[in-house]
Amino acid sequence: MKRSVSVALWIACAGAPLVAEAQAVPRITVNAARMSADTIALGDRFEMSIDLSVGPGSVAFFPDSLQGPGFEPFGPAQWSVEPGADGRALLSVRYPLIAFQVGTVTVPEFDVFAADAGEARAAGLAREGAIAGSFEAFVEGVDRVPSARLRSVPSREIWVASVLLLDEVTQGVAPRPAADVAGGDRSWPATLLTLLFGLTIVAVAGVSLREWSETRSGPTEVSIRSPRSEALEQLDALVSEGLHRSGQTRDFFSRSSRIVRRYVESMEVRWGPAWTSTELMEDLAELGTSVTTPDPAPLEQEMDLAEAVKFGGRRPEAEGAEAHVTRLRGWIEKTSDVSTSEIQEQDE
Repeated sequence: MKRSVSVALWIACAGAPLVAEAQAVPRITVNAARMSADTIALGDRFEMSIDLSVGPGSVAFFPDSLQGPGFEPFGPAQWSVEPGADGRALLSVRYPLIAFQVGTVTVPEFDVFAADAGEARAAGLAREGAIAGSFEAFVEGVDRVPSARLRSVPSREIWVASVLLLDEVTQGVAPRPAADVAGGDRSWPATLLTLLFGLTIVAVAGVSLREWSETRSGPTEVSIRSPRSEALEQLDALVSEGLHRSGQTRDFFSRSSRIVRRYVESMEVRWGPAWTSTELMEDLAELGTSVTTPDPAPLEQEMDLAEAVKFGGRRPEAEGAEAHVTRLRGWIEKTSDVSTSEIQEQDE
């Protein structure tokens, strides 16, 4: 506590009658001041406790925390109150502290105060019925409470021991030799486990690096199937699926005509799904036989058969359905992968 506060208080109270102070019961007394321990280790917490006796009709003011050379507060002050004799209040105040300096650490002397309760409330320094007021507000407005009186709390000391042993301090601290760390006293299970983890990490990193290198080596070759090859494979898959042998003849012919339609549409850019099968066959017939397409008449017959199955009551036997697909394959195999549009561009 700064001594200037005490000086200012005495100046502010200079005009107060001394006789009244002498005859009246002291407003505040310091009954005890003690440390929680005589010796602590560096960095340990400790407490300084004080016991105050506050007269009736008075309000006490004490610091919220303590700080000094070699120590600092570890939180605000904690206090409790009990009733005492002659209407006095017994205050127990505990200051949590922490030391950061080796050797003797001294908590210096500091002051506590007490003032008339009504006067303190009128000055805005305490609440109604409170036994303790705001110390910070009291320091700033000490001239507004001429009834205030102070008492000094004596200093206290504590010994802060080093975390190092006395032999280590005397001989000097040095790192442990390699023999102590890597010698025969090591934990072999822990060592083997560390090696196992290390080898696992290296193996995973090697596999990842190899995959990354293969990815960076060049683009993957992608085989692109021609429309002709794709149509032939789809017809073979349709026969293997066996719809025509399980009573699903209509679905069989619907899919076969769809496969052929997609293939024929790929032969000319202007042909598309908007064309009916009849329109598609008519346009194909107009092209006639060329280097890219054989005679379209056999294909037209097979497409008419498929239309009769899809929209009529015709239901060929399984052998007839397979013969239908065989004839479709034969016509597609005679075609070329070059589209009619490309042939026309070459002729031009």
